[in-house]
Amino acid sequence: MRKKSYRNINLFYLAIIILVVSLIILFLFMDNDNIPILDRQVNSPEETETYVTSILNERQKKDSEIIDSIISRFNKEEQKHFKDKGLQYFEPDLNYRVVVDFFIDTSTAVFPFPTNTERTPNYRIYGSVHFIIHDTLCKLTVYQNMDFKNSTDYDYTLFLPFMDNTNGIYTYGGGRYMDIDIPESDSILLDFNEAYNPYCAYSSRWSCPLVPFANDLNVSINAGEKRYK
Repeated sequence: MRKKSYRNINLFYLAIIILVVSLIILFLFMDNDNIPILDRQVNSPEETETYVTSILNERQKKDSEIIDSIISRFNKEEQKHFKDKGLQYFEPDLNYRVVVDFFIDTSTAVFPFPTNTERTPNYRIYGSVHFIIHDTLCKLTVYQNMDFKNSTDYDYTLFLPFMDNTNGIYTYGGGRYMDIDIPESDSILLDFNEAYNPYCAYSSRWSCPLVPFANDLNVSINAGEKRYK
């Protein structure tokens, strides 16, 4: 009985080893072609072209939705202004796509997030991202909107507000936002080409979360949406 038990144990460990080796081989030879270009690094001129086209298409889609009288959140006067002026953007720049270290820490209590009005939505700190850009070590705190935590639209989305040295010159003085998915690992691809203005940049009637002082970067992020004129 004892010999049979030892044999079963050895077979179990052998199966575990085979499984681990198989997973490693699968990972090393996995085809990345099915991973969306916006979710991974760009490595060739063809991928660069595809990436730039994707960014430009997303911007065009946003412009169209803003002036669409059926789905737009803006009134007719604002829609007309958008149509006449349009949104302004930096050209897509691969230098502002950076792999960042993501440190999850949800131990902080839920708190009322300050806005430019009396509205105080409930947020919590979800963690922070650490990265280097323009040879400068940067850190940004990432937040989760607890009021929308169980919403199907926002359940897996985190809020990343930031400011940088372009604010008030090339970009909106109050800072910009980014939306990122809840990470599945300790690193993610952060694309500042997707940075966008809060609605307060377009009209004072909106209520928008204020960018915390800790998320003020001492670098220029020449990517994403520019100041609305």
